[in-house]
Amino acid sequence: MRNREVIKSAILIILVLVSVFMTYRVWTFTPELTDLETDVNTDTPSIGPKISKPIDSVIMPFRMINRNGTDVKGTSNVKDIKRITDQMLSKEVKKVDILSSESVVELEDLSERYTILDFPDSVPSEMYLNQVLGMNMSYYPKVNFDRILVDTKSTNEAVVYLLSEDKRKAVKLQTTMKSHKFNQINKAAASDLKPYTGIITNETTTNEINQIYAPETADNMNIYRYVSNKISVADLNDVILGESVIARSNEDNISTYNNNTGISTVNEEKQTYRYTNLSEDENRQKDISKSITNTFKFINEHAGYTDEFRLFDTDQKTGKIDYQMFLNNYPVFNDDKLSSIEAVWGRDTINEYNRGLITTGVAVPSKKEADELPSSEEVRYGLASNAQIDFNKVTNMAIGYDLSIPNNEIDNLQDTIEFTPKWYIKYDGEWKRYENGGLT
Repeated sequence: MRNREVIKSAILIILVLVSVFMTYRVWTFTPELTDLETDVNTDTPSIGPKISKPIDSVIMPFRMINRNGTDVKGTSNVKDIKRITDQMLSKEVKKVDILSSESVVELEDLSERYTILDFPDSVPSEMYLNQVLGMNMSYYPKVNFDRILVDTKSTNEAVVYLLSEDKRKAVKLQTTMKSHKFNQINKAAASDLKPYTGIITNETTTNEINQIYAPETADNMNIYRYVSNKISVADLNDVILGESVIARSNEDNISTYNNNTGISTVNEEKQTYRYTNLSEDENRQKDISKSITNTFKFINEHAGYTDEFRLFDTDQKTGKIDYQMFLNNYPVFNDDKLSSIEAVWGRDTINEYNRGLITTGVAVPSKKEADELPSSEEVRYGLASNAQIDFNKVTNMAIGYDLSIPNNEIDNLQDTIEFTPKWYIKYDGEWKRYENGGLT
């Protein structure tokens, strides 16, 4: 009996000590945050305010369309779009099916009520579902897509389709996401939704799920003007070239810098920065998933997203990734590419890095009034009637802003940049400005 009491006392003492130790660990626990996103390290050289952008705010749709039979309404409002994509974050996928066709894939089980999420260009589904949405799946399909359809009527749990750019393939995901939650979000967004129209340009877009969708009219589009801030070339060189920077020349407003492996060119007149890593030229990354991941991480950890930027274009052949500036939910364009960040990832590091040197500062009143934009039907008719345009090559259209640097700066104490609303058309793989029935 005495031995039994001793053993019980020993066990009790051990349990008390373990309890004390675990309580101490709970009180002093500090979570490990080093693997979360790509937080900007205070010691890492940067070109802007050291603020990290979440990946789902950079790689995301640029418009949402709700279709219920013949009723079609949509929006470019990022808050409404994020409410939809947030419902997909870290959710479980019960079944994955790959659908394919030699012409246009048929979604036979799709109801007449669904939500469309449009992307400006093709995105790898493996990267998006895994790294952006963090979906729990048995495997991640390797199909590039530019449109997501969320069916909330067929079943109590939402069915999600990812459509390839040529519309010959689709990934069907049977999820655990409750359909009624999507419907609640869509009802809450009803006041932001405007009438949209489906546009047919070729055989692929004759089907409703493949049509080009655009707002019927461009209401209340204003010209915006901002005080412009300039990115420090020295900071950029510190990020791109490192400490061993050599200034080679400065002629005709063009400055050249280099280190042991690469060369940067700064055009002071056009306000652009261009870098090429000569040692990485033959080793550029052709895997678009890895290119997007690595370029996003590189730009983000050096605070390169100085305005709102989103993934906008991917080139499968060259590996070039284009992140485009957005203003008030609309993409911004510029002939000299002041509004974009172009990056190519090499084997181990950045291979190309091209961007504008201008960022937006404080908004200032604009003295100009925007011209009334034509309706989407007028744009469609203008393009289809133009004999110099192959209407079959029109694959997307959107309202955006043309970024310009006003010439009449005499009465301004600071330089400004101007954003003028325009229609933009994706024609033969490139976004072009629509002007009076033609493309420029």
